[in-house]
Amino acid sequence: MKYIAIIFTVALWGTIKAQELKKSWEFQATAKVLAAPLVQGEDLFIGDQNGVFFCLDLTTGNEKWRLETGGNIQAKATTVEENIFFESANVFYLVNAKSGKIIWTLEAGMKPFIFKYEDREWPYKIDPFDDKRSVATYRGGIIYVGCGDGNVYAINATSGKLVKKYAAEDNAPVRSSPLVEDGKLYFGDWEGMVYCYSLYNDSLIWKKKTYRGKKPYGTFGGVVSEFVIYKDLLFFGARNYMLNVLDLSSGEKEWTYTDARKGWIIGDPVIYKDTLYIGGSDNYSMLAFDPIIGRPIWAQEGGKNIYTKPVVTDEWVIYSAGNGYNPTDTGVVFLLKRSTGEVLDKYELPMGSFSSPALTKNQIVFGCYDGKIYSVKIHSTFSK
Repeated sequence: MKYIAIIFTVALWGTIKAQELKKSWEFQATAKVLAAPLVQGEDLFIGDQNGVFFCLDLTTGNEKWRLETGGNIQAKATTVEENIFFESANVFYLVNAKSGKIIWTLEAGMKPFIFKYEDREWPYKIDPFDDKRSVATYRGGIIYVGCGDGNVYAINATSGKLVKKYAAEDNAPVRSSPLVEDGKLYFGDWEGMVYCYSLYNDSLIWKKKTYRGKKPYGTFGGVVSEFVIYKDLLFFGARNYMLNVLDLSSGEKEWTYTDARKGWIIGDPVIYKDTLYIGGSDNYSMLAFDPIIGRPIWAQEGGKNIYTKPVVTDEWVIYSAGNGYNPTDTGVVFLLKRSTGEVLDKYELPMGSFSSPALTKNQIVFGCYDGKIYSVKIHSTFSK
């Protein structure tokens, strides 16, 4: 028996564990899907560009209910107690998670943006690349969410009544996702300004512009991502080729990383085990940094624009991407080795994906420009 055990152990040492991405299901929405999915238990919540909000069974992809709102939905929904909050074309909704029944709505009271270029119209867009929207934050009975009218709305979650507005300078639209931490509210605006407000007395503590001088071009500068705090530093993505990291107490720049290709570092940041992960646009790269000093650790170039938030685990970095200039071009979901950025596998898509993925156990779910919602599973294989 000793000899058999020894032979078996050697055989195990000679095996290599690999990961493969395989589709488990797909669901046909009514239009392209830019919003990220919200996973809550066995349910998946997501909206499409026709304004249809879906609740799907996470395991099978079967539809449980849908709500037609009539306006585009581009941001990830937010859990509010037993309910779900989302925005559709400047109207805010709170719905029952089980039934989809509307509990209340609140209109932002603003005219929709309609960007016109070369005889084409983009409703609710400031420009053709205006694909990110504010993801709401829920704290202490209040929902905080950015709006195109230049404010962060504070909404009473029970009544749906507006409690307070926190203004951006010159009514610059707010596409970033507000962060609430230690009685303070952090957000950024379309003109590249970052704000810190006190929630105790509603006063402005500091504001900081994230670039100097005039915009080098019209689409430059907007802060459009989520915010992350780590060791008294504030991290965010923007339409800026400089990744600016700010001191939490003063708003002053702690360190800056400048992309050599001058591509936006626009993805949503994630800090995991003392490492910063964030995606870039025209550098086509997922980047890993030392978050304290800004030292690059690795960069993985996948050949696609990254507007999304990566999923980071002990083993993996997972992200979706597409061609921002031609979204109908092919897209991809990457599975990377977290420590090195090595590509373990990738799943090719018929069109781009600008919907941040969600991971539950070994299941990745995300939306795609082709109008579908996908579930892709990570399968482990062993080979000698």
